[in-house]
Amino acid sequence: MKPRRIDRGEDGATLVLALVFMIIVALVLVPLVTFSGNGLQNTSNLLQEQSLEYRSNGAVEVAIQTVRYTDGTYTGGSCFGSGSSTVQIGQASQENPPVHVNCVTVTPPPTDTGASREVNVYACGSTNCSATNYTVSATVDFQDGATCSPTSIGACGEIESIKSWLVHNAND
Repeated sequence: MKPRRIDRGEDGATLVLALVFMIIVALVLVPLVTFSGNGLQNTSNLLQEQSLEYRSNGAVEVAIQTVRYTDGTYTGGSCFGSGSSTVQIGQASQENPPVHVNCVTVTPPPTDTGASREVNVYACGSTNCSATNYTVSATVDFQDGATCSPTSIGACGEIESIKSWLVHNAND
């Protein structure tokens, strides 16, 4: 009698092919998902940096207008009479914290510009804004009228000239 031959079908081969296909798809999808996640994180970080830059620009504008019409000397502290160095641009939220602004009077003012006063304005996201730590920095010359004084500020800041406007370190 002849031994019977056992017919082995291809049922197991389909399972092996399915497993190989799933492994290949997983190996391709994992890097794609990681790459997408990194792109989303980078986009979020860029938006936060742009927001700080825009808010700092606005805060410097507010500070310049405040300093323009006052007759004061600034030593690196607040640009505002209230003593607070913060400016809230837009609605306050965790993503939109206040911007800090500090002013420094340049003494003596440069004689080649005809300025009565020159003030450096620094804005940043932290409390210690300075020439080495700022998001936006502006150097502004003011020409005051003859009657500008601490008691009569009507003639203060008759002419304003922005000497420089720098954007730097938008990630602080």
